[in-house]
Amino acid sequence: MKTLRYIFCYFFFGVYVLPTSAEENTEPVSPSAGEQASAAKEQAAIDAINQLSGPDGAEAEQPTPGGSELTGVMVDRTITMAGKTFYRAFSQRAMDNLIIGNATITIQERPDARWGSQIAIMEGNRMYFRTQLSPKISEADRVAGEAVQTVEEALIRQQLAATLTPDKDLGREELF
Repeated sequence: MKTLRYIFCYFFFGVYVLPTSAEENTEPVSPSAGEQASAAKEQAAIDAINQLSGPDGAEAEQPTPGGSELTGVMVDRTITMAGKTFYRAFSQRAMDNLIIGNATITIQERPDARWGSQIAIMEGNRMYFRTQLSPKISEADRVAGEAVQTVEEALIRQQLAATLTPDKDLGREELF
């Protein structure tokens, strides 16, 4: 064990300590004019990418403060084959829908051996749709169509209520 410790110390001293003392004696090299011009061009290219206006002069949109940067996400929390089939059918139909496409939705499943699965579609802590899904996979497509309509109506109602509520002191969760 002691020899291993000595080998480690010798390696550490040889690799890390000795080269740093040799580097202290060297003088810094100033970049040539070509390297400075190249660095200036590279910085100008980076600044052009990061500017907030396009080549036609149109201003790029600023992100809204306090708003969510990530929207249009569907989280799959299903477990069974029927639940996965429901999720696929729902997500394919919801991709074409602009209202559901801009929401962050979680599809949760609670399987039950006797009654099938309980499917819930939620955004945050709000539940927009809940149903009992039998283990028959063929039923999942029909239920997914109903779910898209129900969730779309609920999201429209929620957005309308949020725009009509003037109280800025309460958070979104505290209003309903």
